[in-house]
Amino acid sequence: MKKLISLVVAASFACLSLSVTARADNTATELFQKYLGNGRIGEADEQLLALAAKASNNADAQLGLGLVRSARAFEKLSQSLYRYGFASKSDGYEMYFGRGSGEIARNYNPEPITYEQFRGILATFIADLDSADKALAAVGDKPAKLKVDLSVARFDWNGDGQVGPQDHFGMAISDHDENGNIKPFIVGFDTADAKWLQGYCNIMMAVAKAWLSHDFSESWNGSFSVVFPKAVSTMAEANGKGAEEETMFGVNKAQADDIADFITLVHTIRWPVADKVMWSEVRGHLKKVIQLNRETWALIDKETDDDHEWLPGPKQKSGVLPSFDVTPERIQAWLAVLTQFEAALDGKVLVPHWRFDKGINLAKIFDDPRPFDLVLWVTGPAAVPYLQDGPAMSSGDWSRITGIFEGNFASYAFYFN
Repeated sequence: MKKLISLVVAASFACLSLSVTARADNTATELFQKYLGNGRIGEADEQLLALAAKASNNADAQLGLGLVRSARAFEKLSQSLYRYGFASKSDGYEMYFGRGSGEIARNYNPEPITYEQFRGILATFIADLDSADKALAAVGDKPAKLKVDLSVARFDWNGDGQVGPQDHFGMAISDHDENGNIKPFIVGFDTADAKWLQGYCNIMMAVAKAWLSHDFSESWNGSFSVVFPKAVSTMAEANGKGAEEETMFGVNKAQADDIADFITLVHTIRWPVADKVMWSEVRGHLKKVIQLNRETWALIDKETDDDHEWLPGPKQKSGVLPSFDVTPERIQAWLAVLTQFEAALDGKVLVPHWRFDKGINLAKIFDDPRPFDLVLWVTGPAAVPYLQDGPAMSSGDWSRITGIFEGNFASYAFYFN
């Protein structure tokens, strides 16, 4: 699963290798030489935009532009989080989070960050994803193909403008030969993959908007120093520097503070809706993901080539994860899951809750939002206003559908989008 997550992120960097496609021109070749190895994807955006503007039917350049903008969105987010020390407290917690050394770029000298600054990071991320979504949408159903080598991709995680060994993203996702040399990691991205990545942009916009549409200032003031060491908050001001070397009940004071902050975080997730329009847009993004997913599989069904496929059809081989067996049965099962999810978003099928005989009308949650209280949703009271009689998702049907994936549904869902 870890490699799959890395590969999904890596897809966003693929456009930088336009030069290896038979259809790419000299300009695209220069882009490859200049930008793929040095990690300056911001400049690649400018060049690809100019290339796409020369001819509106240049689907290859448009696909590249969309992929670059997707990569840039994640790069800018990563740089912002690093700047403010996101997760830099995770030393010593690897046993809880399953993180080995080197997996997270940690900043041990972060800058202070306010609640409004963090909301600004989320807003920027949404705007960047929207820009990528529009560029990918311009590909449409036109034939597009970018055959790329992801092994050379570099990514400026921390925004220092330097490309060192830690920025060689391709090394982390590629195999090595017996001499330790990186093997080429060739992937052929096409029109269907543009729809696939467009879907992922909409998933991430839905997640970011779901968060940003709520007022989580209480959680920020009470507990977010566990995420950002220098979060400017009322609790941080009251706690001062703390006694980091002091121990309490055998636990380092700083770690004890973090445990308390985590408990506080769970307790204060009772966020009122601050922007009802943005909250309603979350459902729109989720429904668009479903639409794009159907279009993706329809395009894959029409493909006749078999060239290092990112997302293969039943008659193709995966150029990325050959261990994932994409069969007609699994595609149909996945589309059935999407149909159920769409019906739930529209309120035509209810979502069950473990405490009630009635089901939850998901559409009403978007139409008539109440403050989101995590604990009360788990225990039941928050669901009461949205309960009604009607057809609900069946656990038996769900088990039959997911059983087709032989216990690996979560990984396939992440792969299929």
